[in-house]
Amino acid sequence: MKQLIVLVLTLAFYTLQIEAQSQESLTLQECYQLARENYPLIRQQGLIETSSQYNIGNITTGNYPQMNLSAQATYQTEVTHLPIEVPGMQIPILDKDQYQVYAEINQKVFDGNKINKQVKIQEALGDIEQNQLEIQLYDLNKRVSQLYFGILLIKEQVGQNNLQEKDIQLAMDQVQTRIQNGTAIESDFLTLKANLLSIQQKTTELIALKKAYYQMLGIFINRQLSEEAILIKPQEGINPGGINRLEVDLFDKQMSLLDLQSGLLNNKVTPNVSLFARGGYGKPGLNMLSNEFEPYFLGGVRLQWPIFNFYTHKKEKEINQIEKDKLQTQKETFLFNTKMELTQQNTEVDKYRQLLVTDNDIIDSYTKVKEASLFKLENGTIDVNDYIRDVNQENKAIQNKLLHEIQLLMKLEELKITQGI
Repeated sequence: MKQLIVLVLTLAFYTLQIEAQSQESLTLQECYQLARENYPLIRQQGLIETSSQYNIGNITTGNYPQMNLSAQATYQTEVTHLPIEVPGMQIPILDKDQYQVYAEINQKVFDGNKINKQVKIQEALGDIEQNQLEIQLYDLNKRVSQLYFGILLIKEQVGQNNLQEKDIQLAMDQVQTRIQNGTAIESDFLTLKANLLSIQQKTTELIALKKAYYQMLGIFINRQLSEEAILIKPQEGINPGGINRLEVDLFDKQMSLLDLQSGLLNNKVTPNVSLFARGGYGKPGLNMLSNEFEPYFLGGVRLQWPIFNFYTHKKEKEINQIEKDKLQTQKETFLFNTKMELTQQNTEVDKYRQLLVTDNDIIDSYTKVKEASLFKLENGTIDVNDYIRDVNQENKAIQNKLLHEIQLLMKLEELKITQGI
């Protein structure tokens, strides 16, 4: 007997454990986070950062000494010679074939801080790419929330259908009793039964749709969701005002990038100063009158000033400013459209709140009518069609309330997404 009790308790424990595991619960915010972590695009974050670091590393090598190795062999039709003759002296004449192999090292001394500007531009580009990626990931929330609230609404509708079935079943039991007593006819029972089957059909459709929504949500969050998984209904809360959209930050970052690029344009008309050293081996070497292969070395300071860039510098600056003005216009347009969208969504929120105020009164009225109809049906003063009509009116009022509650939560969530919260 003791062993049987232990076995029963053990089975009960495992049954409760399995049931608890199957009835996992999720919040909307958890779904957002899981969908973000599972979305393939999230892997680009690391790739963007790595690529940006590589590019910055390549740019900073411009501060290191630069070495070039060159070689050439030439043949020329004329060579330098002295146009004089000295009695008793033979002046050497250079060969027309000449050879040079040399290495040159350059070290920048002044370049108008060009390298640092290029590094800042690359950092800004990487930041912009990350921002654009975040915008795409944030849009994922809209798709997840539609599935989440769709499941909540279907569950409420299925629950209400079950209550409506009980009302119809109660009437069927009473009509069945009246048929046996000879105070009702078979068609009344069949009418109620047809209505019950119609409700069950709607429930079947809703359950199939719920299953599909659960499967799609499971794909987004990378979980095998049971149809019994509990989705916690979000609280209404109060949304703070203002727009905190990532798109606004993107416009600002793009304009900042243009400012950095404008600063780099100044380097096109800035002189560059560098030290250089060249060592080589050739014929001739530094002695232009020697026909022998000789090593040589020379070094010094080099100044380079791209004068021609002055002609295009002003136009390039103007083009840069035009691009900045275009971005500012796009930003203002985006903010204007977002404010219009927020105004519409706030109006929708107010509408559903006002509808919910009267929903309870409507339900109470139809519930009383239904209860009175059931009493009349019991006493045979109305037919089943009148009762079904009153049951359907109550059900419709309850379904409207459920719909308004979920729609209010959906609109509040849309409001948050539009604001960028």
